[in-house]
Amino acid sequence: MAAPIKKPNKDKVKKEQTNQEERPFEERHNCLICGKPGPETICEHCKIVVQAEALAEKRKIEKGGRG
Repeated sequence: MAAPIKKPNKDKVKKEQTNQEERPFEERHNCLICGKPGPETICEHCKIVVQAEALAEKRKIEKGGRG
């Protein structure tokens, strides 16, 4: 004999729907260089600027000129 089909509780269904609609917690940071809020500790713009400055300094050192 088959088990009887149970109807879901309305409160339980609403609770499950709201849990599915909520977005998971996303940790927010401020950029360590410019201070803009974002998902990473260093924003994309500041990361590019720092990399460009490091590359320019590296080229100066390789050429032998400091200054």
